[in-house]
Amino acid sequence: MVESFPTEQPTRSARSLPAKLIMVAAVIVAAVAYLVFTAVQTSAVYYMTVSELLAGGPATQGQAVRVAGNVVAGSIRQEQGGLVVHFDAEDATGRIPITYRGVLPDIFGDGVEVVVEGRHQENGVFAASTLFAKCPSKFES
Repeated sequence: MVESFPTEQPTRSARSLPAKLIMVAAVIVAAVAYLVFTAVQTSAVYYMTVSELLAGGPATQGQAVRVAGNVVAGSIRQEQGGLVVHFDAEDATGRIPITYRGVLPDIFGDGVEVVVEGRHQENGVFAASTLFAKCPSKFES
């Protein structure tokens, strides 16, 4: 006589274990994706020219942006103490007043190409929190 052994049926919890793991993994992936997205949104700053900033009008006001332009000759005015500087930057078709508070790069001066990061205010002045001066490709003696 052949003896038959009962076959064990998987329990309900054993069958749903892969489904639970998939759901937990999906939640973790969604959380990581959300954190990456929010980090990129807060650190991403759009780069534009002076003309593009001016053309954007009120839509660009209050947004953090980077603006590239050349320092207008004769427009640099430093407040007493030297940590606040006002100057104008321009490109081929636009000009904007900029206020920056901080230490200026050594090569900052008339005609130097600058990139400023900050916010375009309602009064038309660009309040820069960061200022970079681009080094010329050739140094002259």
